[in-house]
Amino acid sequence: MSEVIEGLDAVRAVVWDFDGVLNRAGRPDAQGIFPWQALVGRELGIDAVAMGKAVFGRDKAALFTGKDDVMDRLADWAESAGVDLAPEDVLELWFETDHDPDPELERIVEMLAQGGIVQAIFTNNDSRRARWIAQDAGWAERVDAFFASGETGLMKPNPAAFEAVEKALDMAPFEILFIDDTAANIAAAEKRGWLGWDYEPNGARALVAAMMPLLLRAQG
Repeated sequence: MSEVIEGLDAVRAVVWDFDGVLNRAGRPDAQGIFPWQALVGRELGIDAVAMGKAVFGRDKAALFTGKDDVMDRLADWAESAGVDLAPEDVLELWFETDHDPDPELERIVEMLAQGGIVQAIFTNNDSRRARWIAQDAGWAERVDAFFASGETGLMKPNPAAFEAVEKALDMAPFEILFIDDTAANIAAAEKRGWLGWDYEPNGARALVAAMMPLLLRAQG
């Protein structure tokens, strides 16, 4: 990555990944258990390892494209495990625990919005969590568009997912800056002609430096 992103003069929109970028999502432990799963296990008295494997350990694409409903998977696991569990309770703990916005990136979002730069969130998430992020957590009010694979049926890095964003924003690829923490997603975006930034944990300062011309334009 260069110190300053080339081509920012033509950029009219910034498209953000959510988990791992705007949201400092927790990372799994050695057993592959995320902090929210551990909390659910403690709070609800269930085997979080078994739940995680049964619900999320298979065919994630079916969850993330809306073919399967996470509520159904939770209910099926609870029934097969003989656990008295309300799937709604799991989702509530999950969504709230796993929501940890990066304040530095929040400030960047505000600066770009004040400068009239179009912004969108582009995330691989199931439809229930996507709606929670957009509505309950209020992100739909902070950006101009919200694209979730669970709603569109298209996951990054599928080129069709990027094409759909271009059409919805009515912008050419070179007018879009994409910020994501997965190299394959950045590569797919750049192959279409988007500008890309491979975001690293706690990388707000590096991002600010890289997109400074755009931030200065937004402030002007």
